[in-house]
Amino acid sequence: YSYIYQESKKRYCVVHSLDGYDEISLTGRFKVVSNKGEQLFRPGDLGFRENKQKELYGGDTPEEAARLFNKVLECEATEAQLNVVLANSAFAIQTIVPDRSIEDCLETARDSLYGKKALKTFKKFIELNRP
Repeated sequence: YSYIYQESKKRYCVVHSLDGYDEISLTGRFKVVSNKGEQLFRPGDLGFRENKQKELYGGDTPEEAARLFNKVLECEATEAQLNVVLANSAFAIQTIVPDRSIEDCLETARDSLYGKKALKTFKKFIELNRP
């Protein structure tokens, strides 16, 4: 995807873990490709420990995945699962506000998650989209 956006004027950020995840899994090194170029990171670069794959298991069914999603928004998921959400969120935030450091973006992500702002926003989204 990054090759498609390279020639455009759009801000973009494509992330993936080098061990095959199509997100920042914090299971090892990961790559971030954006308008700023290509960077490699380790979980420790963001202050996180390295996760084990089994710590990220999301379930076998859509219902199990939905329960995990709600646990994340309620801050009741595992530390590993919450950290993955924070890392991915931080790079998404930095795509919107490119002049902010990734550390500042991580702090915004933490505030949104642990301050229940993400949960409130999701509940509002559900409410507005009920038939």
